[in-house]
Amino acid sequence: MVDIASSLSNLQEKLALILRRTALLEKENLQLKTSLSKEQRQVSDLMEQVQEGKSKLAAAMVNTANMNSTDKAQLVQKVDHYIKEIDTAIKNLNP
Repeated sequence: MVDIASSLSNLQEKLALILRRTALLEKENLQLKTSLSKEQRQVSDLMEQVQEGKSKLAAAMVNTANMNSTDKAQLVQKVDHYIKEIDTAIKNLNP
């Protein structure tokens, strides 16, 4: 009887340990899902910004044929600024 009682006790301890680990893993899984969802929204927002930037760039390229050199230089600076903002945002997503 002593062996059965100690075996049951040992089994109960192991089962309790497994249940605690399972609870911790479920909590971690939920946190990871939340974090993933947030990151996916940020990526989606950045992709929209990239598309918007591409559209603006395409429109600007059409208009550059009629621009003088000063206006073209300002446009290039704006485009460079947009690209730097996008690069910074992408770097922030990938720590």
